[in-house]
Amino acid sequence: MPCHTATTKKDIVIPPDMTVERALQHLRKQKVSTLAVIDEEGRMVGLFSEKILLQNLIPVSVAVSEGVMMDIKVGAAPGVAKRLGKTKALPVCDVALRKFSSVDPDAPLWEAVSLITRHGGPLAVVDKNGKYFGLITYATLLDALEDMSGQE
Repeated sequence: MPCHTATTKKDIVIPPDMTVERALQHLRKQKVSTLAVIDEEGRMVGLFSEKILLQNLIPVSVAVSEGVMMDIKVGAAPGVAKRLGKTKALPVCDVALRKFSSVDPDAPLWEAVSLITRHGGPLAVVDKNGKYFGLITYATLLDALEDMSGQE
């Protein structure tokens, strides 16, 4: 079974010029955790999620690769809240994650299992030209594997 058969079925695509505020509304309306940012040519340019947004609110000077390690008390919260207010007006492409794990639409499903367990999810399904086919989540991947086991 190829990877493109394990993608989500929900409307999880947004344009790069959508505001962060509208993207947050779209996340909540669709009841999904991640949105694919797709340009006019149908190419995937990034991922947007609440987690990615929160990571963008942390000052670079305190962010580290293993997460945030800082000993700052409650006084920092208003500054982060103010930064969120300013960020909501920005286009989503300004905060979208541009380096994301991806798999070819025709790759075997075991490749998606390998990538999503190693790098986390969701996993973008894009062809060699960057054309977007969908996102594979843990749930859609398990559903596809269950469908495969039922066909045997």
